[in-house]
Amino acid sequence: MPHVPTEVDVYEVFAQTGAGSPLSHVGSIVAPRREAAWHLAKETYGRRDNLSRLWVVRRTDMIVSSAGDRELLAAKTRMPHRQPGFPTARRRDRHAVDEREAAGERQAPGERGAVDGPDAAAVGAGGALSGLWMALADDLFVLGNRLGGRIVDYIDLEESLAVGSIGQEALAHAETVLALHGFDDAAVDAHFFERPRERWRVSRAVGLLGDWPSTVACGLVIAAAVTVLAGEQAADEPAVAAIRDEQRVHLDHWRRWARALAAWPETREEFGRAYAEVTRGAGDLFGAGPQGDEAGAGRAVELHGRLAALVGDRGGPGSCLPPLPVPRAAGMGGSVLADCLARGRLVREHYAPEVFL
Repeated sequence: MPHVPTEVDVYEVFAQTGAGSPLSHVGSIVAPRREAAWHLAKETYGRRDNLSRLWVVRRTDMIVSSAGDRELLAAKTRMPHRQPGFPTARRRDRHAVDEREAAGERQAPGERGAVDGPDAAAVGAGGALSGLWMALADDLFVLGNRLGGRIVDYIDLEESLAVGSIGQEALAHAETVLALHGFDDAAVDAHFFERPRERWRVSRAVGLLGDWPSTVACGLVIAAAVTVLAGEQAADEPAVAAIRDEQRVHLDHWRRWARALAAWPETREEFGRAYAEVTRGAGDLFGAGPQGDEAGAGRAVELHGRLAALVGDRGGPGSCLPPLPVPRAAGMGGSVLADCLARGRLVREHYAPEVFL
């Protein structure tokens, strides 16, 4: 009996006609078998042009957007900071700052010397929450760098891509926080690459980043903290709303991993220990407010309570988050922070000054 083509047998064809041209969708074909589909596509779309590459994909195997996905695809979810401005444009900016300093010109607030914090008059993320934002920016920067080393750890390509995306967005969010506080590009680089280690104020949880269970636990608590804090200002600041939306996605990702690690007999005990230790250290995530500020302290307690709800039973088993926030201490982070700073500075120092100018 002859085969009757169905929707299952529809294939989409992508072709590249030259080494410098993009791989583009060129049409669709119907074929009874996948092997036949490739040859049919070659004969249909390659008769007149020499093809460099030919991809043929069964339509039902593709994940495509629909009309309901337009909001997810809107530009607000893509931050311009992800465009590779370093080391090209930013190197030029730093070079210009160096030349002005050599000429004896006075630095303006927010330029390269401002490595410890924002100019008080240039805070854009809300004065009462500025200390919390700046501390979380440190956490995001270290987490993003740490996740970069995890991209090649997986046989599962999808998980590798997901971790790479989370790490990239963590770095973008850290930069966005500084931009909202009046930092220009040169000041952002100085803040993250030239600030002495003892002036960083990372959470105690960050210092526990190590194996995969501790990474999952740390990613979860930081995503939860940023989600809580961003929710305070999302209605007034579009960039903060974008941070909140993307950190919610990160939180869901880490929660799925937490549930899986807690369910597998091989990892249940190990993850339980890691989650307890990381959540215990995360008690300082909202402990960076001004000392002696009763209103600020009350706000920190309120935010800490929301954090506890996100990292409790819904996040993973055995949360040991303290009942009240504890103060952050400068110079924490241990070998995790030291390694992050050393690798970042090593990369910057080995770019020849004349290459990108």
